[in-house]
Amino acid sequence: MAAQKKSSWRDDFSAGIERDGWAEAIAVLDSQKTGHAGTPRQAVKLQAAKIMSRHYGEGTAGLYEAATAFAGSESEGAQEVGLVLLGPMFGHNPAEVTGIIFRLADSENWEVREWAASALRRVISENFAAIFPTVREWAGHDSPNVRRAAAVASGSAAGSCTEEACRMLLEALTPLLEDDDPYVRKNLGAFAIGGGFLKAQPALVADWLGRASDHPRAQWNAAMALSAAEAANCLELLSGLLDQLAADERTVVRRAVYRAVLNLAKRVPEEVIPMVQAWKDDPARCHVYSRVKEKMGASGNL
Repeated sequence: MAAQKKSSWRDDFSAGIERDGWAEAIAVLDSQKTGHAGTPRQAVKLQAAKIMSRHYGEGTAGLYEAATAFAGSESEGAQEVGLVLLGPMFGHNPAEVTGIIFRLADSENWEVREWAASALRRVISENFAAIFPTVREWAGHDSPNVRRAAAVASGSAAGSCTEEACRMLLEALTPLLEDDDPYVRKNLGAFAIGGGFLKAQPALVADWLGRASDHPRAQWNAAMALSAAEAANCLELLSGLLDQLAADERTVVRRAVYRAVLNLAKRVPEEVIPMVQAWKDDPARCHVYSRVKEKMGASGNL
């Protein structure tokens, strides 16, 4: 007699969903946890979301009910699956979806916070007018987790937003340029601004950063934005800002400037090396020349 085929987690998960046995399905999902973040792999969670969408139907009330149940469970993996499903269903109940994303954006689990920011990105991209007041409010929230979610989601959504929407988002995030919380600043300059907004709207970002306050953290964020890979593609727009930052005397800003110039010199040396060479005899900027020469050595042609 042939051995009975062992069922996969997908079969067991699907069976639970087909019976509306959400606790059963969540238990199956949790059986796929990894040791890294205490949740299943991303591919597993996305597959679970697809199984649920196929069963209940895209955008249906049944899917919304299941998604909110998953997001409200104690299982962090299920919370992430719920976030994947709820992002596109903001219109079913804007206040409830916003509340769920808010709660999970402040989760103790870093991975859940990432998925919450991704859900917020989806809402910003598809429901900008309705969610913008919330983004602006979250940018000033007491929790650094929530402020960080506003920044990361906005930067990720920039590519699918209009120029005016990006302008509004940048203005809403302006106070975060001076934010000294490590979690916020780690994700703002180089990632949300440099990796998101700068790619979508370089001229807009160049103007916005050029108007940033003289606060050392704001200037540090500006320099960190220029350290992003995307800065090399629009250096002509950013050269004035880089020249301004290179003259900053504060240590925290200088360190970010060194990082930005070194990254740019590796990506577009033909544009950056002449600029740095011109700073050799400039009392305000010669420190940049010295640091780049030290780090790049003979390969830098300085």
